[in-house]
Amino acid sequence: MLGVNDIRFFIALASCPTFSIAAKQLNVSASYVTQKLKSLEEKLGVSLIERHGRRLTVTEHGQLIIEFGSDIIQKMATLEESLRASKNDLCGHLNILAPIGFGDKKLSPIVGEFKKKHPGLTLDLILSDCPSWDDYPFQPDIMFYIGELNQSSLYRMVISSTRRVLCASPNYLTDMPSLTKPEDLLDHNCIILRENNEDVSLWRFTQLSLGKSCNVRVTPSLTSNVADVVKQWALSGLGIINRSEWDVMTELSEGTLVELLPEYTLPRVDIVALMATNQSARSRRINNFLDFAKEKLQEQM
Repeated sequence: MLGVNDIRFFIALASCPTFSIAAKQLNVSASYVTQKLKSLEEKLGVSLIERHGRRLTVTEHGQLIIEFGSDIIQKMATLEESLRASKNDLCGHLNILAPIGFGDKKLSPIVGEFKKKHPGLTLDLILSDCPSWDDYPFQPDIMFYIGELNQSSLYRMVISSTRRVLCASPNYLTDMPSLTKPEDLLDHNCIILRENNEDVSLWRFTQLSLGKSCNVRVTPSLTSNVADVVKQWALSGLGIINRSEWDVMTELSEGTLVELLPEYTLPRVDIVALMATNQSARSRRINNFLDFAKEKLQEQM
């Protein structure tokens, strides 16, 4: 008979592309992962994972464990949480999915601080260059999304918003044409971060003094799906970037990047949390984390 720990193990394994990555996530050896999986398959008499070289594929039987097991774990966590509610303790587990740059720089300290406040809670922060609710074998409790949100059946909560900044290194600007209006960007090297499914090459401006809007479609000289790569290219003098202020605040204060076209604004960008259920149906740990993250992020933005 499967135990709760067996289910947790298998769901964690199924979320990883290789045994070695699963071993790191579970903080055990790769041989332990292999033996544990073999033991589960022998106990159940079915194959749960197929190996294709180093890659792992979950079988139909494995998918059943994920589907029903996730519900069991959720109900167990809810039971524990209800039993501890009288002591105002939070327990159980939170799966949080977020973009890499935002998750690393802004969200990870908040997750750590929340864990200190609630030691009975376990949290898993999964970072992706393009987070998607349906791309993981487990269901996230919360997915953070930055930017324009396409049609979604998920419940949405705006956590904060951030200003976008056009910037480049002083070295880049030395030998390049003057930049006094958005249309001048067509004569410059623009660096683009591919994120979510947005039209990232269309840069939209509003002139502060006149309230006049202007859209410019830039042709990127460099593109990447990793925010730190894009910023490093800008710091190396390779072009102009359009980034969230929180991502370049340190560089702007140090002068290694300088803000361009300050008389124009770029649209503010919402930081959104997505959940599968409405507030009344969500667990206390989800609602408490959302309130905590909202308070902390609004202090910083």
